[in-house]
Amino acid sequence: PDQGKQLAASSWPKQRSIAHAMPGGADLMSLYGATGGRTKGGVMPVAEEGFALAVGYALLWASRRDSCNVGFFTAVSEVLRAQGVTRMNWSRTTMVDFVTECVFNSITQKGLSTFLQRAVKGLTREQRDMLMYDFVQSVVYSYLARHESGADYDSAIAFCVNSKIDAVLQCTRLGGCPDWSVSTLLSQDIWDQLGGQAGLKEVSKKFFTHIVAGAQMPCPVQELCDVCGEPRCKSVGKRLELVYVACRCESLTFEQKSAMAARNPKRPRDSNERGMNSLDTAGQGIKETYERKLQVVAVRYPNKTAKEIITKMIGADVARDSLNTSDEITGQQGGRLLASYLHSIKDDASNDFLSSGVKNFLQTQLDKYRMFYPSQKGLLEQALLFLPKLEQLSAAAAAAAAPPPDFGTPDAARPRPGEAGPSAAPPPVEF
Repeated sequence: PDQGKQLAASSWPKQRSIAHAMPGGADLMSLYGATGGRTKGGVMPVAEEGFALAVGYALLWASRRDSCNVGFFTAVSEVLRAQGVTRMNWSRTTMVDFVTECVFNSITQKGLSTFLQRAVKGLTREQRDMLMYDFVQSVVYSYLARHESGADYDSAIAFCVNSKIDAVLQCTRLGGCPDWSVSTLLSQDIWDQLGGQAGLKEVSKKFFTHIVAGAQMPCPVQELCDVCGEPRCKSVGKRLELVYVACRCESLTFEQKSAMAARNPKRPRDSNERGMNSLDTAGQGIKETYERKLQVVAVRYPNKTAKEIITKMIGADVARDSLNTSDEITGQQGGRLLASYLHSIKDDASNDFLSSGVKNFLQTQLDKYRMFYPSQKGLLEQALLFLPKLEQLSAAAAAAAAPPPDFGTPDAARPRPGEAGPSAAPPPVEF
């Protein structure tokens, strides 16, 4: 009786600690971000198992966008155990705490679902896949940032291999993709670009802040400043709590803020707005810009193949056309140059990389560079913005070149029976 009274009077955190003292509880929780844990049977290799489970839950949550199903918190361990990735089926109680407290940095179940359901609205299938990719990547980075096996790149990859992360990423039952692998999530270039384990932690923290900001009620919070683009809030790792962060604008005067905002206006675009200036109905300005860009390409890249030219534009010459002034939009001139060149060669059958269209090619490159290469991201975004104007110009030119409608031959001009009609020049010979 006394023991029952003590248990009834205990707080929820204390009850949870009692649950973790059971087999299969404390070892998994302690090994999520530590170097080892002990059970009665000795040291258990559950660090790798915890990593696999973490990635599995990120996949399942991103694909379902809801955890209300009764079997949600046991589904991942059941699937991965059946595939030989994990050693046992973990209880629902253990998995709820492990996923919310460790994997998603104390973000609530409702908060995660709210963020994902809001984020996917209006997205295409490719954009939803990219959101899922970023969601899973943040979990992988967060895990490697906490574990000692993420101290250097070779150790991090070896830890991923031992944890069978590729098998988890490619598990379609959890929402994975057959083309995903650790090498795409974390290449040597990305590791060097981020600066190692500390960089992984920063990327994951930013994405977790993005999740918490998007899950706020009654409406999401914009975590970046409209004027300078710097973060103005961050997650503190306590459910959906955010703290204010002073951005660069705090030290600026009102006039400086106004000037900065004027260079980057945030007005909604009317769906009926013309791609060309309403006073330039013939698109003469776009046509002249297009012709000038092609002249630049001809002078700058003589005797180069199409792939060599595009590689130079996106790579070594990505910032060549930047004016380095406060009024310059990042990548604007280089983006127009790239869009103009791609538009000029799109009908050449030898350029098979454009078989699905210039827009799809640019979008594929943007998905590749957008997270860690801001110069390439700016250039490709500007190219995508300029491309519709070129397509509209081509459509207008094709419409203008179309033959006039045929209204038939007037009766007076028709030859009478037995009379020859007016002589006409023969058509040209077709080769």
